[in-house]
Amino acid sequence: MAGNLLISIFWLIRPANIFIILGTMMGVCYNLSFDNPVVNINRYDFILLLISTALIAGAGNMINDYFDVKADRVNKPHKLIISKHVKRRWAIILHWTFNFSALIISIYLSSKYNTFWYVFINLLAINALWFYSVYFKKKIFLGNLLIAILTGFIPLLALSFFVFSKDSGIFYNLQGRWYENPNFHIIYLLSFFAMMQNLAREICKDITDIPGDRKIYVKSIPMKYGLKTSKVIIGMILIVQIACLLISPVIFDLQLSDWTFCILLIALSLNILIIALMAKNELFLKFSQGLLKLSMLIGLSALFI
Repeated sequence: MAGNLLISIFWLIRPANIFIILGTMMGVCYNLSFDNPVVNINRYDFILLLISTALIAGAGNMINDYFDVKADRVNKPHKLIISKHVKRRWAIILHWTFNFSALIISIYLSSKYNTFWYVFINLLAINALWFYSVYFKKKIFLGNLLIAILTGFIPLLALSFFVFSKDSGIFYNLQGRWYENPNFHIIYLLSFFAMMQNLAREICKDITDIPGDRKIYVKSIPMKYGLKTSKVIIGMILIVQIACLLISPVIFDLQLSDWTFCILLIALSLNILIIALMAKNELFLKFSQGLLKLSMLIGLSALFI
């Protein structure tokens, strides 16, 4: 019985999404410190940052499912966990336990590195995810944008650990402002890529979630403007993203390796495929979300090159 409950809780936090978050943050760490003898961080503290981020993301997924039970009974009854395998009160208890644990970690990190940053950002994320589930998700575009911004901020959160770790060596032989460091530009680029990719994916999700969203009075872009307009908006987001990713290396004089360039091209090619699928409603609805997530994974893997 306890084993089944733990398995249900494991699936409730959406481990695939947590894996992407942790992989992105570890990719930033690898990108900045690999084969760079002057850069070194406290690995235990970085692991604590990973844990606190995963706890907040997991708690956010729980509370989102808590308020979505009525919609999920229609949209994905086979994936319904809360009320079916995990009692609602346990979901709330776990939600606050996860958030409280993350907050304790952020207090420790803020105290050790003499900054209020980690407490501030964790409190902001906890409240943002709560209000998303309760309020912003039901407002047209606001919920999509909020989740996209939080997703795009994940690489920057990992980067901030190097910045606030004064002994990390990241400032060694650094001229000008720290944020102008060319080593950081690829992280900024992929942060923007993740934000835009997730924004398009959230709108795609809204298209398939229309039946259940009606049950909880969500006002999404597909519900208000229809499938055709929604696809145009998704296409515009992807075109802007593709244009920015192609132009940015030239504007910021990014020195991309051949492998990194190939990885970004593959990710962009998947986005072009999604745009091509828009002509076929059935294929677009079936494959767009998976292709967007795959494209994001491929693009973020450039951090490890």
